[in-house]
Amino acid sequence: MTTEVATFLAHALAMENEAAERYDELADTMDVHNNPAVAELFRQMADFSRRHAASVAERAACHDLPALKSWQYRWNTFEPPEVGSVEGTHYRMTPHHALSFALDNERRGRDFYAARAKDGGHAEVRRLAAEMAEEESTHVIELERWLTEIPPPEGNWDQDDDEALVAD
Repeated sequence: MTTEVATFLAHALAMENEAAERYDELADTMDVHNNPAVAELFRQMADFSRRHAASVAERAACHDLPALKSWQYRWNTFEPPEVGSVEGTHYRMTPHHALSFALDNERRGRDFYAARAKDGGHAEVRRLAAEMAEEESTHVIELERWLTEIPPPEGNWDQDDDEALVAD
């Protein structure tokens, strides 16, 4: 296959692996802040990302993927599309927030693949990207459905009555 296909698959694999790593980091942070419900949701999202990475790895098995440096990746966002910014989180966030965070990530992933399906130069890149965009679309639909089952937070969800203690 072509270098373009291998490069596309390297991007897809990196995106899923980095998403899993970010969700793991967020889950650990939520554990530290005694927010077990959100920690568990982030662990589930990490698991979903790892499963998707395994699916991408299967597709890539017959390719010699390039070992890209961080600056060689070409995303349509600052970080890989499915890797949400930590600025979009809060230690007191609720399950509703966590699912909204994941939904935004999946939408960006879907849009990344949809753009490649439309504009990818090589026919195989366009075909793979269309498949992956469809998979991401199913993830978006599932998260949207799941989000309807989780009540939105109250207006003061981020209020913390405990003063922060700082040791000098």
